[in-house]
Amino acid sequence: MKRRLVMCMLILLLVTSGLALFPREKVYACSCVESDVQERLKTNTTIFTGEVVKKGRSQQSKHDGLLREYTFDVDTAWKGVNAKKMKILASDGGSESCGIQFEKNQSYLIYAYQYEVDHKLHTNLCSRNVPIEQAGDDLKLLGAGKLVSKEDFGETNDGGGRTVPFYLILYGGVILLAALAVLWLWRRKKRI
Repeated sequence: MKRRLVMCMLILLLVTSGLALFPREKVYACSCVESDVQERLKTNTTIFTGEVVKKGRSQQSKHDGLLREYTFDVDTAWKGVNAKKMKILASDGGSESCGIQFEKNQSYLIYAYQYEVDHKLHTNLCSRNVPIEQAGDDLKLLGAGKLVSKEDFGETNDGGGRTVPFYLILYGGVILLAALAVLWLWRRKKRI
């Protein structure tokens, strides 16, 4: 009886110390929903083939974990391309967190969506991105895209978001007009 009580206490001690030493952390597993190319064409903001010309640093995002910015030199577009060079933010964790890495100087078929939080183009493991050599079936189903050149759009897209938010420009203009009005009134009053 005493031995049984000691064993139960020892097990309880091990379990509680294990919980204290290894606290619960949020763990997210990647679970992708399969969809065909036609559905991807409807649901994604941007679809193109292109070569990675720049691979940015991995940075922690407030909302999305690790993100890495990639710049692609676009060859062919099916949807949402507005520049020859497109910037895409990709989840940069491992495949267990839907992360995906692209290699510089390699070409890919990219499916990207505009994220509501930052209004930039994002992609991840579940987006169906593949190296161009493995994209044959998708390319057949997508059909003929539009070949992209610098003359079509311009050099670079900033990933969907504006570099300076429009409301900051608007507020700056209002403040500048107010300051000019005050200065004009002050000079007018000084003359009288």
